[in-house]
Amino acid sequence: MLLSIIIPVRNEINYIEKSFISIIKAVRKISYEIIFVDGKSRDGTYEWLERKIDDYSNCTLITNEKKYVNFGFNLAYPKTIGQYVARLDGHTIYPEKYFRNAIEILNNDIADIVGGPAIHIGKTWKGDTIAKCMMHPFGVGGSNFRTSHTRMFVDTVPFPIYKRYVLDDVGLYDEKLIRNQDDELNYRCRSKGYKILMHPKLKTKYFVRENLRGLCSQYFNYGIFKPIVFKKVPYGKRWYHYVPPIFCILISITFLLVKLHWIFILPIILYIFFCLIFSIYIQQTIMSKFFSIFVFPSLHFSYGFGYLFGFVRLLKEKVW
Repeated sequence: MLLSIIIPVRNEINYIEKSFISIIKAVRKISYEIIFVDGKSRDGTYEWLERKIDDYSNCTLITNEKKYVNFGFNLAYPKTIGQYVARLDGHTIYPEKYFRNAIEILNNDIADIVGGPAIHIGKTWKGDTIAKCMMHPFGVGGSNFRTSHTRMFVDTVPFPIYKRYVLDDVGLYDEKLIRNQDDELNYRCRSKGYKILMHPKLKTKYFVRENLRGLCSQYFNYGIFKPIVFKKVPYGKRWYHYVPPIFCILISITFLLVKLHWIFILPIILYIFFCLIFSIYIQQTIMSKFFSIFVFPSLHFSYGFGYLFGFVRLLKEKVW
């Protein structure tokens, strides 16, 4: 078996059909196996997959009683036999040559793990607006796979394909992490000297959250678990990871100082000004420009306060 594909899913009925079709097209001319791991979906995802995989002998569907991605991947991995192991998800569209290109790159011994840039897309105009903000440095800082489409060695990539010996050596997902488990695993790989290559031939289309509530929840959870990741694997620390929490502290202090003198409101006005400028610059329609002004703060404050919450929780664990 050349390739094993593990796809943890949960409540992906709005995206799974397009994702499934793209994966099936991408595995043509490759010896493969696909394991879908459903985290007790309640929207019909399990039933849809159950019907669909009947047409494909190399596809398997199992249930992940613990729901989260880390448990699902770890449950499926011992069942795989492929020389290469891919970790995908069910709300992404993959190009037709995704696996063939990935295996070709890996066979050249350029890298031990490969992945590509994620082109963010939405199903509605709000989703498209959020997607553009998530692909701009002002929105997400130094997240290379979101902001760059060039070939480079990186610390992490989405939807990676691993040489099997890497996972056998480094281990699987940390089951204490229900978010950021992929970053932590990739940081662990990098800390052991394995190379991760982001290649434009492996460009994917990733469906973003369609509203601010979903976006805030996503980024707040990213923030909460990031300090835990850095405690485990200090290798992954970069200066831009600390910008949102520091910014949240400074803005909070500024709000308190406004009562003392009006001049302290200037940093807040400056931030709003930058949100406005970048919104006008990257968005096309008037509605998108206006909505974008709220998307940037949602990204920054959700992640920043989530990070601070996670950091405080770590401190409490040390105290007790």
